[in-house]
Amino acid sequence: MEVVAQMSGSGQAIKVVVSLVGPQDVAVVAHRPGTDGAAISVRIGGSLIYIHDAETANSFHRAWQSGARQARSLPVRSDPTRVMPVAGVAEPAVMMEAAESPPAGARLDQAPGRRTSLWVTLGRIGFDVRDHAALRSAMAAFRRADNLAATAFPPTPEERACDQAARTAARLFATPNRVAAKPVTVSSRPTAPARALPAARTAIGRAV
Repeated sequence: MEVVAQMSGSGQAIKVVVSLVGPQDVAVVAHRPGTDGAAISVRIGGSLIYIHDAETANSFHRAWQSGARQARSLPVRSDPTRVMPVAGVAEPAVMMEAAESPPAGARLDQAPGRRTSLWVTLGRIGFDVRDHAALRSAMAAFRRADNLAATAFPPTPEERACDQAARTAARLFATPNRVAAKPVTVSSRPTAPARALPAARTAIGRAV
């Protein structure tokens, strides 16, 4: 893991590069699902990302999907010495909070004279993916996070309003049920014969 600090005025911007080689130790957990404080944590080795809304979870997953479509030329396994421990120091760890869809994307690095690698950037963390085994591990973790987001995060006020409008429209435009016709009762008793009408009388006057 490499950490780059860029000074900007009185502050600083820390960008982290996490190199991934081979299968990764990953964990995905939904915290306080269904509440306003819900979050999904995605841990890949020593990197930990807390996702705070469904849009961010989906954006990060799409970035890994984009990387997978570009990564056909990656080796199945790469050189493990790329991630060997450094003597005298403990392995660093990084944690990032993510919300409101921070920048996320992927690109394949195929510069001449250098080993091919896939760069997946999520906010200020860049994952330097060196082989397919590492890519599958990380992508599966963010796919799991995207799936959990559907139930972990409560709907936003805008989503609630749209859902209520859809329900109201469905009620207004629903086809009304037809009123059932009253059953006709047929009597089993014989009907009395109809009486004949009296014959009409025609008066004929005498001829004069």
